[in-house]
Amino acid sequence: MPDNSAPIYEITPAIRLLSPRHTISGYSDFIGTYFIGGEKKALVDIGPSSAVPGVLAALQEAGIRPEEIDYLILTHIHIDHGGGAGTALKSMINAHVLAHPRGKPHLVDPAALWKASLETLGELARKYGEIEPVPADRVIEAQDAMQIDMGRGITLEVLMTPGHAAHHLSLFEPAGRVLFAGDSAGVYSNGALRLTTPPPFRLADYLASLDRMIALGPLFLCYAHFGCYPDAVSRLRATQDKARLWHGIARAGTEAGKTAEQVAQEIREKDPELAYLAALSSEEYERDYSLLVTSVNGLKA
Repeated sequence: MPDNSAPIYEITPAIRLLSPRHTISGYSDFIGTYFIGGEKKALVDIGPSSAVPGVLAALQEAGIRPEEIDYLILTHIHIDHGGGAGTALKSMINAHVLAHPRGKPHLVDPAALWKASLETLGELARKYGEIEPVPADRVIEAQDAMQIDMGRGITLEVLMTPGHAAHHLSLFEPAGRVLFAGDSAGVYSNGALRLTTPPPFRLADYLASLDRMIALGPLFLCYAHFGCYPDAVSRLRATQDKARLWHGIARAGTEAGKTAEQVAQEIREKDPELAYLAALSSEEYERDYSLLVTSVNGLKA
């Protein structure tokens, strides 16, 4: 049996990061689920189906019963963020899934999403686990500027943040000034910022979404991959700078007829933060390098 025991990281008294011990080698402390607790309780980004046992174990460790969860909030429906929603609802019997309206059809009938996941991720999608459907009556369609009253002074504000995906949303908790960015502000891995810009990618939308997040004046920036950190505004601005740098390199590479792998190598040479790749284990390197190439394909389009 896999070890599903999981560390819990407190961000504020009401907000914690759960880090399930993932069953996929090289993926521990890579996919995070955030718990927000007031009178109501929510999880942000449940992860893939294979992560659900670890999330349940983390909740048990925190003394929270699955039936106490009111909301599963998905920043977007990509398999590594929302693929486990249908599976989790079997235990979280009182929870509703809050997602972008564009995501609802794919949650209710995940056949096309599963097919796309297989085409994009191959064997990794199978390791993440098949996507089980979510009952239509348990999906809430999020709207821009929607506010979710969690009780005890905790409110979650919904912010539509297209870029990483057209159906991406982020959440802001104003009492603690905590921003849950999903993948809209990149990935923070091994002390380095890396973009995640899969196709179809629109730079103008991405930069505008970052501007909206900066305008909120957050103190803490919570990445789905991985961890929550201070200096949120400076991190968001650094993401904008990196997006412009990578986009320029990718477009020039496209005009020169370079492959995605060649462009990825050039980005590694021109972005010193990516030196972290050389220190990764073989499994972690395969994970991050493949995602880098996928990001390049989005930037090149």
